[in-house]
Amino acid sequence: MSRYPTIASGRRMSAGVYQSMLPQEKWKTAHEDRSATTTFADDTDLTTELEANAVYHVIMYLHYAAISTAGFKTAWTVPSGATGNRSAQGAGSAATDATAATTSRFGVHAFTTSVSYGTRNSASNQCLAQEEAIVTTTSAGTLAVQWAQTTSDATATRLGAGSIMIVRRIA
Repeated sequence: MSRYPTIASGRRMSAGVYQSMLPQEKWKTAHEDRSATTTFADDTDLTTELEANAVYHVIMYLHYAAISTAGFKTAWTVPSGATGNRSAQGAGSAATDATAATTSRFGVHAFTTSVSYGTRNSASNQCLAQEEAIVTTTSAGTLAVQWAQTTSDATATRLGAGSIMIVRRIA
């Protein structure tokens, strides 16, 4: 099992070494709303920079709200040449408030594959989607969750305050 960073006997422990052991945590302190768009865009808060030639474990807990006609979809921005797949768990794309407990999605997808989730048919009552991956990089670059409405609608779709991205370098 690899561990990051490698700490050899006698290595001087600096603040930088200790910092590199900690996961990066990015979270939303305020709601972000998007309306009338199906075009993916990086979230303004759930984004970070990854180093080249590294391996990361990434977990995202996404609190979102949308009316059923608008929906909520995600994809990821990753550095050029990054490899891996992401898992996606949440309400199935056909789920509504009445069926969310019985209509679920559990899938594994490429980083840039569009994943649509079901809703509670409310612009404010939130659902939870969890996405997770091992990301292996060859070049440095941005990691971000992208999101948009599944179908363009004037009623805003929301990625809610408290959504979080946890990124831990493992090799």
